[in-house]
Amino acid sequence: MSRPLRVTFGPGAFLPGAALTVVVFGFPLGFPGYLYGTLSALILGMPLALAAGIVMRPVRNQGLHVLAIGGAGLVTGMITLMYITGSHWPSMWGMVLWTGFCAALGRAAVAGLVTVHDASGPQPAALTASEPLEP
Repeated sequence: MSRPLRVTFGPGAFLPGAALTVVVFGFPLGFPGYLYGTLSALILGMPLALAAGIVMRPVRNQGLHVLAIGGAGLVTGMITLMYITGSHWPSMWGMVLWTGFCAALGRAAVAGLVTVHDASGPQPAALTASEPLEP
């Protein structure tokens, strides 16, 4: 079964988005922020973002992609803090929100680099509306 619509981008967008996420995350925190941000991004954040991106391939709206990656950033921040601080992670909930914000910002920055692949042939009724869908 082929999907009628796919949204893709390659390493030319994925890696700069991830790098921007780590740079913005570590900026107010200094060297420890860059260290933990890089390790968290490599071990947990990038695989979660890649999985979220694969799940979101049939969705054309880039705002939903940004929200999904922001959610992956929230999960990354929460799991990382749970690992580092144990049961005291709720006292650092601001760091979890900052992680999600940085991930969403990194994804929003590369939203213009996506490629939308429309299938040739009959389109589902939702995609054949007279007005074009938003990018």
